[in-house]
Amino acid sequence: MKNYYFGEEGDFVKKLPVLLIAALLCVPFLTSCSGGGATLTVWCAEMDKEMIVSMVDEFLATKPGVREIVVEVNEDDVTRERFTDDPSAAADVICIPHDQLGALVNRKGLLEITDAKHLEAVGQNIAPSVRAGQIDGKQYGFPSSFETHILFYDKSIISDSAAQTLESILATGVPGDGYGFAMDFGNAYFSANWFFTYGCKLFGDLGDDSAYCDFDNADGIAAMTWLIGNRDKMGDCNDETAIGLFKEHRLGAFVGGPWNAAAVTEALKGHYGCAKLPDVDGKPMRSFAGYKLYCVNANTKNKTTAMELAAWLTKPENQKIRFITRNLIPVAVSLADDADVAASATAKAVIAQGPYAIPMPSIPEMSHFWTPTGDFTSACHSGDIEISALREKLIELTSAIKGASY
Repeated sequence: MKNYYFGEEGDFVKKLPVLLIAALLCVPFLTSCSGGGATLTVWCAEMDKEMIVSMVDEFLATKPGVREIVVEVNEDDVTRERFTDDPSAAADVICIPHDQLGALVNRKGLLEITDAKHLEAVGQNIAPSVRAGQIDGKQYGFPSSFETHILFYDKSIISDSAAQTLESILATGVPGDGYGFAMDFGNAYFSANWFFTYGCKLFGDLGDDSAYCDFDNADGIAAMTWLIGNRDKMGDCNDETAIGLFKEHRLGAFVGGPWNAAAVTEALKGHYGCAKLPDVDGKPMRSFAGYKLYCVNANTKNKTTAMELAAWLTKPENQKIRFITRNLIPVAVSLADDADVAASATAKAVIAQGPYAIPMPSIPEMSHFWTPTGDFTSACHSGDIEISALREKLIELTSAIKGASY
């Protein structure tokens, strides 16, 4: 099987067959401990905690000089804020989506990877994932997985052929007060798909031009005009709500991340369907694409051990565990032709979406993008913005994304 990932400027990179969001309180979990020595802390997502604890326990068994490692829940959306509040209080090792890299490096929060051993470990992953961990040619992140959006659908409602276009999905009847199609319109990670599908660009062709955003052009107006014109046919759901509707067979299709695959499979029983995102208005729906990175806090008091732990958590064997446990698609070159990945319907859907996935920019200005864009698309879906006001409102949005007050 040939597997592909996007490369620079949206090109594909041959090799290897690829995801997270929720806001939870920071809940510590202590691993097994031994006598004296260093103590480290790891931040990860709630859904990853049990898996990371197991990996950490195996690491501790190889490091008798390390007394304990604390695994804490820290979701993506609060990492930047916690670093801003007190970088020295942040974990020794953190897991982040690569779009946060620029902001954290800009705040001098991350330790550069410079030693040959660890640079060699980084280099065992596909080239785009390596570049995702770089700022100005310097390496700050160990890649662990690839993610983009896919379409989940209930095969008892939506046929495989109907799942190919959004128009066909919306034309399919759903029992009761359900939805033929839903997505999280208030979450810019998903809702920005509309702008990208119609050809708009965020921070230029390569995602590195902080002064460029063209959401307010004719393509942006066309994208939001389609959304507003069809909003009554589409539901606004987060992951939890969508899974509940799937259980009741009141939802035909939902745009989500592969990390939801296990829960959706359980909800739909034998009716689980997944595919690349559908075409809309004759255009393939595009999506954000990203890599998860493990990075070391520049303020850690245990730099050597923290760097070794980050490398351990992202080694090929643990990437494979992530795939089996959480459907997180590996980026290690050695797993390019892995049989389990090749056999996974969810992985196939992620790979099929790959040609239409746009790398998330990682410049610090990405922090200006999320809230105003999510608020805007939510307002378009809810009816708070009408077509007649689009041009003015889109000008305000692009100004906010480029750093004006919001």
